[in-house]
Amino acid sequence: MTRSLTLAALLIFSLQHPHCEEIAKTPAFEVASITPSKPGTPAPAMEHAGVVQFTYPGGRFNAEATTLKFLVEWAYGIQPSQHSDGPAWMGSDRYDIRATAGRSASDAEMKVMTQALLAERFHLKLHHESKELSVYVLSVGKTAPKLARSTEGETRALQLIPRTGPNQSTVHRVVFTRFSMAGLSDTFGRVLGGVMVDHTGLSGDFDFTVDLAPDESQPNPIDPPLLLNALRDQLGLTVKSEKLPVGFLVIDGAEKVVAGN
Repeated sequence: MTRSLTLAALLIFSLQHPHCEEIAKTPAFEVASITPSKPGTPAPAMEHAGVVQFTYPGGRFNAEATTLKFLVEWAYGIQPSQHSDGPAWMGSDRYDIRATAGRSASDAEMKVMTQALLAERFHLKLHHESKELSVYVLSVGKTAPKLARSTEGETRALQLIPRTGPNQSTVHRVVFTRFSMAGLSDTFGRVLGGVMVDHTGLSGDFDFTVDLAPDESQPNPIDPPLLLNALRDQLGLTVKSEKLPVGFLVIDGAEKVVAGN
């Protein structure tokens, strides 16, 4: 029995830490500055949907008016319901961050560097758990999904374009450019206020459009039924609710950065 428990623990550890040797050589930014934003600075556009560009060519990282809460979600690739909230200021105080890796780096590497930066400057302490949650599972429907492969050179973007529909009603056209299925799951999960996991098996980036047409019975364009029906009817993707174990971050502590450093 003890041997089985030990083996199970080793398997869990290997799944959570697939590159044990690399952890000792965690990459870090060469130079980084963190400055509190001016009081009243608004949130960046589309932050609520998780669509924020932080990384740039040459290993540059640039975040403006960003909360520590959102930085944690971005750096660890999780949605808001996949972590404990931590101190209230993590979701309200905003910071401007400039950093450089001193070399070209992938987004995955930049996220690891950001994790190290948050631990160093904010004294962020957290630990990983697995938690069973009710999640939205995104999968491919019975017909081929209505998605177009992104072309070289496109920049990831999300646009909301109001249009006039039948009977002079307003149709909200949402245009996704260079989105992976993981990116789509993150955006829709945030809007739905839950966790959406990608089980489509589709890799790479896509361009696609959905039209959200609210009416008297559903006046809010982001009502869950409208969003889920759009995925099914317009993109050929299905969503069902299941209870699954997902990664969960418990935030044990953090400290404010009170001056530029």
